[in-house]
Parts: sequence; structure tokens; C-alpha cells
Amino acid sequence: MPMYRVAICDDEPHAAEQNEAMLCQILEDRGLKRDIDYSVHCFSSPVPLLAQMEKQPSAFHLLLLDIKLENDNGLSLAAHLREIDADCSIIYITAYRDYVFDCFDTRPLHYLLKPVDQERLARVIGRDLEENYHPEQIKLMVDGCWQTVDARNILYAEAASHKSAVHLQGGKVLYINQNFSDLLPRLNGKRFCRIHFSILVNLEHVYRLTDSALTLDDGRELPVSRSRQKEVKRQYIAFIK
Repeated sequence: MPMYRVAICDDEPHAAEQNEAMLCQILEDRGLKRDIDYSVHCFSSPVPLLAQMEKQPSAFHLLLLDIKLENDNGLSLAAHLREIDADCSIIYITAYRDYVFDCFDTRPLHYLLKPVDQERLARVIGRDLEENYHPEQIKLMVDGCWQTVDARNILYAEAASHKSAVHLQGGKVLYINQNFSDLLPRLNGKRFCRIHFSILVNLEHVYRLTDSALTLDDGRELPVSRSRQKEVKRQYIAFIK
């Protein structure tokens, strides 16, 4: 599942830290986990940001950009990004109202004044997520037809004879026309962990973990094989950090 990648460019360290903290809180409140569902990169100068995006114009989904930068101008940076076909959403964050009309040519998502109000920022980011960021949907063959499933709704998958059973939130089970070993590569993101030879679990839904078993948030208990105990514990700790 691709990350929602955000860049913050502000030459004031305190402002950058505040905006990063607000951004992370907003995304965490929406159920996203840092370094799993989203990433944040802070730049104190536009130079390294521009260098990265010249190499990869799609490096970021969203840019929080200060307009008044030391020895530079955020509007010029944004204009250059549009010239290289970077289609990231841009939220201008500035202490100055004077630039609000100057930024239109760079097609900004929004223009916010410092100090940033978290509720307003949350509404703007929510709109960007809904309009421009779509987590990867997994297509599974069910009873001869392709069905689209959001990976976050998967509790766990297990081998079922020559097929695979994918258990979803709400108790629904999809029987996939694919054996378990072939299904594994399609569910290989950081949120999925193989706890047994024939069971793969979505760590997002793990409520309790012991050496020999784990409990899902719907109350079901699944066995953890002895050979997988250390690796399962390592992956789970890394996931919840």
C-alpha cells in the first residue's frame, strides 16, 4: 500500500516542528501510521527539496510550503515545480496576507496564515486525502469474478485446501481462487505478518500478542507457530512504535 508522502519546507525550525506535529496528529486521528501509511520530510531550504523533485516529480503527494524563505521565495519554488510537472498538492503557510493573489498560478490547494489553526488544516488535508490520495486496492478473484478489497479491512488470510480464505472486518470471508503461497506476495506490506505456515495477519487488528497466540480486535485467537515467535514479536513491536 503506497504511503501518503508529505514534505514541509520552512526555514523557521519552530514553525516547521509545530506544523509537523499537527500534521502527524491529523493523520493519526484518521487511522494512518507514520512510516507505514504516511511519511513526513522536513526541509529548511528549498534547494534539497527541489533537487529531489527534479529527479522524481511525484516524490510527494502534499507540500506544506512557507512563502517567505531566507534568500528565496516559496512562490518561485512552486512555479518551478509546476514547470517540471510536479502535481503535488500545495498548501501555502505564511504570516503574510499580501501573497494570497500571487499564488493562484501555482494551483494551490489552500492558503493558511500562521499560526496555523489545526482544525482548518485538518479540513484541508482531509479534502486532499479524499480527492488525490487513494490507498492501493487489492483485486482478488472470488467465484470467478474480480473483487476489489481495501487491504485495511482484511483481518487475516489463511490457507483453505487449494484456495485461500480472506477474513474481513464484519465477519465476511472471501474464498480466493488462489493458493496461499501465491496470495502472500500480494499482501506483503509492513502491516501484514506471517504468524504461521498457513496464516497471515494484519497487525493493525492485533489486540494482544503472547508467545504462542495473538488475539484480534474482534476477539478471535490465532496460533503463532514456535518457529515464527521471535519474528512475529519483532514485526509487531516495529509496527506499533
